[in-house]
Amino acid sequence: MRGSTRALLTTLLSVIWAGSALSAEEQGEPESGDQPTAPAEDDTSAPAEGPDDSSEAQEPTPSEGLAEVPEDPSGDEDPGAEGAADEATTEALLARVSSLESRLEEHEARLPPIQRSGPQLDVAMGGRLQSDLRFRIQEKSVGAWYNPLVLPVGISRAETLVKAKATASFGKFRGVTDIDFVLLHEPNSPEGLEALSSRQAINPYRFEAHALYVQASDLIVPGLDLRIGQQLVLWGVGDQFNPTNNLNADDLEDPLLFGEQQANLMLRLDYSPWPLWTFSGVLVPLFKPAMLPGSSSLGLAAIDRLPFTDPNFRYKVHAESALSEELLSLPTVVSSVTPELPPAHPENMQFMVRVAGAVGMQDLALSYYRGRSDFPQPHMNASTLDSTPACEFDPPVPHLRTEDVGEDEECIDGLIRTDTYLAYPQMHVVGFNAAGEIPFIGLGYRLELGVFIPDQQTLTIIKPEIPMDPTPPGEYDYDGDGEPGGPRPEVLPSTPFAKWTLGLDYSFGPNVMINVQWVHGLVDEFGAGDFFGGEWVVREGGTNAELIAAEEGAPNLLDCAVGGDEQRCAVEVLRPRIADYLVVGADFRFLRQAALVRLFTLFDLGGYRMTTWDESTQQRTTTFHHPFTPEGFSAVVYPEFQYNFGGGFELHVGALLQFGKDYSKFGDPAAGGHQVYARARYSF
Repeated sequence: MRGSTRALLTTLLSVIWAGSALSAEEQGEPESGDQPTAPAEDDTSAPAEGPDDSSEAQEPTPSEGLAEVPEDPSGDEDPGAEGAADEATTEALLARVSSLESRLEEHEARLPPIQRSGPQLDVAMGGRLQSDLRFRIQEKSVGAWYNPLVLPVGISRAETLVKAKATASFGKFRGVTDIDFVLLHEPNSPEGLEALSSRQAINPYRFEAHALYVQASDLIVPGLDLRIGQQLVLWGVGDQFNPTNNLNADDLEDPLLFGEQQANLMLRLDYSPWPLWTFSGVLVPLFKPAMLPGSSSLGLAAIDRLPFTDPNFRYKVHAESALSEELLSLPTVVSSVTPELPPAHPENMQFMVRVAGAVGMQDLALSYYRGRSDFPQPHMNASTLDSTPACEFDPPVPHLRTEDVGEDEECIDGLIRTDTYLAYPQMHVVGFNAAGEIPFIGLGYRLELGVFIPDQQTLTIIKPEIPMDPTPPGEYDYDGDGEPGGPRPEVLPSTPFAKWTLGLDYSFGPNVMINVQWVHGLVDEFGAGDFFGGEWVVREGGTNAELIAAEEGAPNLLDCAVGGDEQRCAVEVLRPRIADYLVVGADFRFLRQAALVRLFTLFDLGGYRMTTWDESTQQRTTTFHHPFTPEGFSAVVYPEFQYNFGGGFELHVGALLQFGKDYSKFGDPAAGGHQVYARARYSF
């Protein structure tokens, strides 16, 4: 504004000055000795603070304040003097222009701001740049020599992430984006020479869309909001453990981000007829499965973790597998696992409705969900016979063996390879949430309860033709009547079950926070079972009988596998299908809250049962190992240190430590073992 005003006034004064000069030239030169009439001298000092309050105040004319041109005493015209006078006059004019500009700015400051009519576009942007480096400090392995799976010591993760977030608002409409670009620094193993020409193979990357949606507020009627697009709907109140958050599939790909969920395409409608109460409905057209950590592939080698709910059927399968390995040298392995997603059909769409509000100072919500579990259950095992012999110390392909088989070296005549197919069972979930603060003591609480009603799921078994097996290939003889088929074994009952989280948190000033939670059922636990009873699942199984009993009357594999005496051979380690956990966390801030020490622990409170056959009592006996015994202990310890240097830059170092036997929840090789990490982050 000031620059344009100055240019305008300068141009105007130039025109006036040029016109004055031309007029003087036309009238002729003044007589010698006559004094030219100079403009009246005006006060060119700066105006007093604040503009004149009178509306009648007149602005000075452009000619005011011009300096008087001195007379040449010789009476002769001096071109140099005339140029100097012109220059002095110009400088005086420019000084006056500057004074006028200052006066104009003062008047503008007194004017009310211009009110623009209609909504305005408002755009906010931000993001984060983050590098993450992790090391596995404990080797984890599972499987026999003919099917080993190993997680070695070394770098377990190396990646750089760029997050870009943007929100654009225009009146009652809004668009939101939240996208991650992740560069994986570990290249893929080249599958041929052409892979060395592929940047995607050498520098793999991926995109993750956490939000891509549009939203309209007060649509049609006040209080009615509509949101369509890729989004997260997280209605649970628990801290990372949310049995009522079923609309978005779980994201366990990164173990350090436990509790994360994947965004999905949704249509969400919220209606708030009253200030504190909201009615919501969400439709999810397409199903997404849960993402699992990379270490979960080690679970393929755990063929002894049979999923059947009928213990006698499990005992029989344990005995048959042992007999095949001992008598025929044909052990069983899992070759592949294939998840089968439900087809994109209207009947497979998920939906959820909720009513939420406040009573007093307490937040309450009641919800209903119909959809599918995002963790699959097996629905078919199809086995084939691989008759390729192998020995324990055979060199890897393509090398050929040049040495003879050792005396103590184990050999097999082939493998029974099983391909497992997984399905995602349908379910109904009734949820209840409550959160608030207990008056007078400042203790916050959270209660989240989900009652699950799943559909039953059974398992189909397809067997190959096996030497010395009198039954034909095809579907397994489930009921032992000599004919293929029969009632298929159950892997998931339709019995309702509950999962919940009850948490308490308390802050000791601004620098210390304590969080304690009782969690009944983690995200991957599904099926009948609750705090007052329920089913137990196999964590380790097998037999303790010999092929031919050394003593008369002792159990042997042949009788257990085909003679109907399966209970006498099986040995199993069991844990609750829905277990209980104690979560204790603490945050300690210091150095003016720039430094943070965080310690979170997760203890398995379920315990473990070991069942076997007791010859003295002629029945199966159970030994229970409490959670704080060496055989029953399983826990996670998660320490972390963060420092904020200011300006958006942070450094994090920490560890994820998992303890327990190989059959336990967290000591399981599929859980990934101990890891340490370092992370640098810059937010903008």
